[in-house]
Amino acid sequence: MYLSHLQHRQPPLPAAIARALDYLRNTDFSPMAPGRYPLEGDRLIAIVQEPQTQPWDTGMPEFHARYIDIQYLLSGEEAIGFCPANPDLPRVTDQLAERDIAFVHPQPQESRLLLTAGMFAIFYPGELHKPCRTVAGPQAIRKVVIKIDAALLDEFDE
Repeated sequence: MYLSHLQHRQPPLPAAIARALDYLRNTDFSPMAPGRYPLEGDRLIAIVQEPQTQPWDTGMPEFHARYIDIQYLLSGEEAIGFCPANPDLPRVTDQLAERDIAFVHPQPQESRLLLTAGMFAIFYPGELHKPCRTVAGPQAIRKVVIKIDAALLDEFDE
């Protein structure tokens, strides 16, 4: 997991993640409707979302097997739960084969990340995250989730 602000200088990151962050920095999302936007086929995808934040005790942590998630907040504030990967946790819902997502029961050791506009969090495959949680009460937020095929981490830009 990695947490930062898009305008902060980043340490060296894998090329695919750097490309995704450049896309976030250089794209005007204001005219874009919520939806899925392929950037490099199904290997790099942007998803514009306008969810309502939910109470902390609702929802379940999720994880992915194929994709890295970059959760980037455009407006509002959002809490995101986080736990390190634990392949031994029983899955409540397993749709990894169909949709690359599985859910587990809430974890008592879950950390809470606070994101404000301009911040992003990167979750690697297997890492538990529970996005769209309320901070000071339910609110509409606008965010972009970038899905990066983890296989891209093995490729190097020249």
